[in-house]
Amino acid sequence: MAYGLKAVNNDSYIQIDSDTPRLCAIHNGKYAASNSNTATVLFPTAITTQEPPCIFLRNSPDRNHELYDMLSILGSAGNWTGFSVRANNVTWRPAGKWFAAVFASQSQSSYGLRLWGGAGEVIYDSAAVAVIVTKANSIWDYKGSVQFPTIGAGYFWSNRLVAPLAEDEYFLMNPFARGAVNTYGAYHWRGVRFNYSTNNLEMYIIAFPQNPPVINQGNPAGLFARLPGT
Repeated sequence: MAYGLKAVNNDSYIQIDSDTPRLCAIHNGKYAASNSNTATVLFPTAITTQEPPCIFLRNSPDRNHELYDMLSILGSAGNWTGFSVRANNVTWRPAGKWFAAVFASQSQSSYGLRLWGGAGEVIYDSAAVAVIVTKANSIWDYKGSVQFPTIGAGYFWSNRLVAPLAEDEYFLMNPFARGAVNTYGAYHWRGVRFNYSTNNLEMYIIAFPQNPPVINQGNPAGLFARLPGT
């Protein structure tokens, strides 16, 4: 850059760049469904970006079997107010930890360092914690099908990444927020979970055996990130 601010650490990693936004966690917390299979979270304050936030989840290890088949981000461009995540069975109660991140910064604290751009927008706030992307892989191995007693057949894939989650590590839910189709155009639910017993991310398509989905479901990103201190 010709002008502006750039901070680089000992490993030559750019920590602050006034020209290029970093992925910042704006809000974080816990989610838990009580009377239904949907958990709804309202942000403490609205996220004001035009693009919807990236929602990272860490499903609770004691709810290892629950498949998440829907993510709805609440609000609209410039005023994102929360999100809902649903499990693919009416008897399941999703629970875990989450954080919402955007490629921008937002005023978060009364103390620290804050930078503004030429248009008056906040481009850096020391209280908007930088997200640490830890690993990513878009290669999935088809593993076959299993039968769920109440929701039908689950055709499932395993992401090539195999590693235990760090205590403060999450996976990105956004790529799995849409369903899947078969060759006849039928719509099926897509589910995802981190399986703590095998230490990998699993993707499921829920369908009737006589009307199965296309086995090649593309290459959605399996993206993991840490949020220190959570």
